[in-house]
Amino acid sequence: MANGKPTLRDVAAEAGVSPMTASNALHGKAGVKESTRTKVLAAAKKLDYRINLTASMLKSGRSNIIHIIVNEFDSPFYSKLTQTLSREITSRGFTPFIEQTQYSPDAAEHALTSNPFSGQLFDGEILHATGLGTNLPLAKLNGGRPLVLLDACEETPTVDAVNFPNEEGERAAMQYLIAQGCRNIAIVGHTFVPRAELAHAQNAFALRLRGACAALLDAGLPYDETMVFEGGRSDEGITAGHAIAERIMAARRTGCGAGAGAGDRETGTAGTADFNDASGKITGRSIKTTDKIPAIAFDGVCCANDFAAFGVIRGLADYGIHVPQDVKVIGFDGVTSGTYATPSLSTIQVDLDQLAKFAVDMIVERIERGEVNDNSSNAGNSNDAGTVLPPSRATIGYQLVERESTTAII
Repeated sequence: MANGKPTLRDVAAEAGVSPMTASNALHGKAGVKESTRTKVLAAAKKLDYRINLTASMLKSGRSNIIHIIVNEFDSPFYSKLTQTLSREITSRGFTPFIEQTQYSPDAAEHALTSNPFSGQLFDGEILHATGLGTNLPLAKLNGGRPLVLLDACEETPTVDAVNFPNEEGERAAMQYLIAQGCRNIAIVGHTFVPRAELAHAQNAFALRLRGACAALLDAGLPYDETMVFEGGRSDEGITAGHAIAERIMAARRTGCGAGAGAGDRETGTAGTADFNDASGKITGRSIKTTDKIPAIAFDGVCCANDFAAFGVIRGLADYGIHVPQDVKVIGFDGVTSGTYATPSLSTIQVDLDQLAKFAVDMIVERIERGEVNDNSSNAGNSNDAGTVLPPSRATIGYQLVERESTTAII
């Protein structure tokens, strides 16, 4: 042991393997028997061996560190996303380094260009692009390192991308509400966009709106600005829930209540007196006579994510409107907390395990080939006969999970 510190050769000798095998085992590389890996790890622990990252990087030109950039940490969805990505990255012998942008394009640019480690330490980056807009040239900012975008939703991908089933998932959610008997269905997520303009949607919420819109069209149900409410966070969901509730109350006041079918919509003026909800309970809220509230007997709400759905349910409850007895609500994403909410939340549950596998497969292949992305100033360099793979794109799967927010509670 040099200077009393164990070396890789010491670990190899202790485990009875070659230094190359010991190195591969310690770095989690494929091709090492599990029994051999266990022996090497035990030897490293016994000798208190620590990998010399600086020496390893000088020798291999790699750090085996993958940079994960997400919008926020304070969210069950992003907690689950980063956990799933981290687990997959670790299982492939790499180390995750996680950073947040708080939905700020400037913060994303800083993470890619000005992070003290960005130009030296990371072998590649996985970035969740939702909410960052389309004007930030992400692929040109990260110095040519392999880059995978999550939910970039580009019509023509410029770098590797793994997308959520935005359009097809939300279409399935809306079709499910229709199959449940809903006919006046509110949409919470993206702001209203005319049907024709949705043809070239290039962000997650716009694609989800397009999916919901298509399902309504197929069923012969209306789609207009009176039924679309902006909301991606729980607080925005509460605001949307209040607005939806006011339309329901206005419909009851004007006689367009339970049993109203598609197209049974009026623009009315709600009075100031408190009035009964569907259960006969006297509500404590009222709508001012000066407010012109569209009278729509909403019986379903299709939300672009689970957090908006949680807020909608809260907002409806503030007006004494019950889910699912009065209005059925479905979310999107499948966060774990939806299982424990009251009522538990029906949702489109996306396959995050599949997302992690796709994303890590893509970035590891680029790293192993020694590629840079094709949009950087260093583009074209490759250790594999000069060939650079074209951008890959994959869409993950989903399943519709039916819970109490859309089914009768007995």
